[in-house]
Amino acid sequence: MDFIVSNLPANTSGSGVGRDTRRALSIALAGAQQLFLDFGILRTYGWGDFSNTDNVELIGDSAMQHRSIQDVLMPAVYVCHMIREFPDAAAILQGSNLALSELKLPGQYITVEQNLKCVANAMKLAHSPEWYLPWGLRIAEYIHGPLTPALLTAPTLGDGLDVFFEYFGLRIPYMGIRSRLGAGQLEIELTPLLDVGDLIAPLVEIPFLILQHYIDTVRVAPMREALVQLSYPPPASQAIYRKWFECELRFHAPRNVLSIPAAWRATPNLGYDEALWQAALQKCAELADALTLRCPLARMRAELQRVLSGAPSLIAPPTLEEVARRMNTSPRTLIRRLRAAGTTFQLEIDSIRQRRATVLLRRVSVSMSTIADALGFADSASFAKAFKRWTGVSPTTYRKSCIPNVTS
Repeated sequence: MDFIVSNLPANTSGSGVGRDTRRALSIALAGAQQLFLDFGILRTYGWGDFSNTDNVELIGDSAMQHRSIQDVLMPAVYVCHMIREFPDAAAILQGSNLALSELKLPGQYITVEQNLKCVANAMKLAHSPEWYLPWGLRIAEYIHGPLTPALLTAPTLGDGLDVFFEYFGLRIPYMGIRSRLGAGQLEIELTPLLDVGDLIAPLVEIPFLILQHYIDTVRVAPMREALVQLSYPPPASQAIYRKWFECELRFHAPRNVLSIPAAWRATPNLGYDEALWQAALQKCAELADALTLRCPLARMRAELQRVLSGAPSLIAPPTLEEVARRMNTSPRTLIRRLRAAGTTFQLEIDSIRQRRATVLLRRVSVSMSTIADALGFADSASFAKAFKRWTGVSPTTYRKSCIPNVTS
């Protein structure tokens, strides 16, 4: 029932990798390549081959292995703050090929593997297995790049959460996030995109604590009506969780999910500032563009968005051949790249339709028939059927969740 574009697997059951997972990995890995270029990490740049460590220079001279999620880049700021929690910084960095002197420089990026190695070291050195719970709350709103001002200046809680869902992967590329709306509840699900072993508790619980803090900040009230479900067994010191989580926790759950009343989405943010909000959104988008510029799938999406942005309707979207020509490639090559990313041209067109639909549905003055026409559907019923297929809820239900006091 997703209505937010996410990087979580559409189907996490069984042994196969979901379409959204492959898509997320494709974009993240290509984003890492672009970060090498943008942040001066590459000495020489050759598209498509990062297996030669002579061509790559990361912090600590760590070698980049081609197309591995462990080697995707992420901000080093989380490790920098984690080091402050321990008296022996060198012990936290042990085995990571990271140098403290380099980490002190602003704007540094490290690999997922290096980040997880530091987390594993911290878990071994900590005086308590749950040391990360108070730490997660301390870092809740300060170190998330352009996401921080976007969250704090959003018009409503729902607007802020949507930005969090969209750009979360830029900060934490190893974790998939998905939102679901249904039965009066908004579910926020986290699923690791790689095997994190015993690290699953801190890697899942810290984002949930960050979300809890943000929801508290906007609502100016504790979230006692929420529910956190965790897919792993409870720790021996389970009682300590009641000190840091304000809501009920359930372990041994099938998924890692934070559930809140859907009506909370409409909560106005007292810190809303339109100018700052728009500036923060632009910064988030610029970072996302830098990360995905070199990815064929992202380039195709950008081309589709550019072509469609000025079109009054999507009745006649560009053909695959037209997009391939604009990208200076052949239709066959584009199809192959899309297939490798776990998607199709039609799925991407539908994704753009879904994005535009959610924007238009937030404008209560725009009728369903007008939206249907703008998206290229024959009538409102056809649009409603497609929207429910995309998101799991009807357009009316989605509109009511975003805008209070809507009756139709």
